[in-house]
Amino acid sequence: MIHFISKRLKHSLVLLFMASLVCFTLVVSAPGNVAVLIAELRGAVATPGYVEKVAEEIGLHKPLLMRYVDWLGDAVRGNFGISYRTGKEVSADLPERMFVTGTLIAGSAVVATLLALALGFLGAFWPYRLPDRVSRGLALLGASTPTFFVGALMIYGFSVAFQLFPSFGFDGPETWVLPWLTVAVLPAAVLSRVVRVGLEEAMASPFVLTAKSKGLGRTAILFRDALPNITPVFINALGTQVGLMTATAIIVEPLFAWQGVGDYFLAGVKFRDFMVVQACLLIFLTFFIVVNLVVDLAVLMTDPRIRRQWS
Repeated sequence: MIHFISKRLKHSLVLLFMASLVCFTLVVSAPGNVAVLIAELRGAVATPGYVEKVAEEIGLHKPLLMRYVDWLGDAVRGNFGISYRTGKEVSADLPERMFVTGTLIAGSAVVATLLALALGFLGAFWPYRLPDRVSRGLALLGASTPTFFVGALMIYGFSVAFQLFPSFGFDGPETWVLPWLTVAVLPAAVLSRVVRVGLEEAMASPFVLTAKSKGLGRTAILFRDALPNITPVFINALGTQVGLMTATAIIVEPLFAWQGVGDYFLAGVKFRDFMVVQACLLIFLTFFIVVNLVVDLAVLMTDPRIRRQWS
């Protein structure tokens, strides 16, 4: 098991290194002259002499390898440079924004898990009956509806029509409900089918026949015997969906006026603020890699077959 953990840690470090290369390369290869952009944002006349001064100041004349090493060294220390748009340290804006995005993803993951388990067990309790058909229909509807449209429906239904929750801002738990639900709809739909199919396969296993012969009811078998068997698969699928929530956050945060990393990334793209874009891309990719590492370790803990394989 220790060998498995060390191997996964090495793979994660390699992936982090490759992610840093991707972030640096994408931004460096962007069209346009960054020095001209910075000169214009500073309100100065972009004369050739001033543009040359700015280029020298931000190190554009250095070789690419040296620029990458300098940037990576600063990023490891938490220094992502200065925003071209605001003139402030990017690292000064990130902690609060990371908390906002973290709240969005963590809350949405919990809501998606609860909805998925509810829909999956609803179909498993009454297979191929009306509740099962309803759960399948809801899952298909949730997986087919674009996130921005779900958000618009949430705002109109719960904020405009019934006035139950605020439609924008990050001011407390009641302002978190609609963004959480918006992000959770698609993952919940996908995960509910994972739960339903997994439970159906588990209920067809020989150990279920043994449990029935002992006089156990369907509910007890589902929770005591079938659920532990689908836990590793569910954790794996949940990890994938949580990783994809980073992309969803880019859509949902501006929709509900949340000042998170996704909103920060869009502002950086809009104003060609390359330092912000680099920092946000690196954060997103690092989060995805860390989530996959945690998922692999969680699956190792919950699946005795993998533990025996690596013991």
